Amino acid sequence: MKQKISLLQIYETKVHTKGSERFVQQSVIPEIKSLYPQMNEAMQKIADYLIDTEDKKCVERASELARRSGVSTASVSRFVKMMGYKEFRDFRLKIVMEKQEENRQEENELNYNGEPITGDAHSICKTIFSKSVRELEETWGILDFDTMQTVADLIHEARRIVVIGVGRSKVTMEALYSRLYRIGYPIMMFSDAHEIVNITSIMEKKDILICVSNFGQSKSVVEGARRAKKRGIQVVGISSIKESPLAKISDYTLFSAYDYNNAQDGNLFDPSSENLAQLVIVDCLYMLVAHKNKRKNITYFKTFSNEIHTEHIK
Repeated sequence: MKQKISLLQIYETKVHTKGSERFVQQSVIPEIKSLYPQMNEAMQKIADYLIDTEDKKCVERASELARRSGVSTASVSRFVKMMGYKEFRDFRLKIVMEKQEENRQEENELNYNGEPITGDAHSICKTIFSKSVRELEETWGILDFDTMQTVADLIHEARRIVVIGVGRSKVTMEALYSRLYRIGYPIMMFSDAHEIVNITSIMEKKDILICVSNFGQSKSVVEGARRAKKRGIQVVGISSIKESPLAKISDYTLFSAYDYNNAQDGNLFDPSSENLAQLVIVDCLYMLVAHKNKRKNITYFKTFSNEIHTEHIK
């Protein structure tokens, strides 16, 4: 009989030893990456150095790590405590062991958001599910519910809803479009750079612009937001970077978890589990908006469900 495993158990790594087995906690480097969005600037400098460096001597002393990272020794101490270690020497031992293991991995190994893709179908799927679950949990942890409600209110009251996005951000954009369109909201979407220029040049008050950019740096999307702002349009961003150009110019931003690996490695176009987190954000918005006129929308849902059967082949 196939043993069931919960999503949370995916995070545990089973280590086999002679005649026995034990479970160990999540390794340090992935934990650093998952905590990265919650770190202050000094801690992020330490994290960047530890993730990128190949020099094991960087963790021999707290003072040396501080010097190489460009921060104070006190910041290193706070960083170690944030990671769950009482003493620097305990953290040092764990990080050195993982760096050694890291260096044994083959170069140019296929990966999914920084996680190695190796083994059989079970192993590969487990890696992808683990990453996706982690992105969802991190997104839940940073979700601003007041902002979610405000954006839902803006969508409900808007004369026209315009959504723009390019590349893989179109996945999120198209999901939002299909959900709001089916309950009668006046929504349109654009991904072509010239069309984005056109629509953001002619938007009018009471319109709302929703900009989707995973890393908040897509030129046509950011420039579209700036253009709309000049016309007095309310701008909503959906992104994962708090200090991105898009986040800075948006009136409201809904953040999904920060994908450290893709950002640092420049893999901005690889498949990403952050799209899943953004799709869940879209579903939350959809339900919040639909709840505004629940009776009417339930009627829409029933009518649509009944009529869609005519499109099914019997």
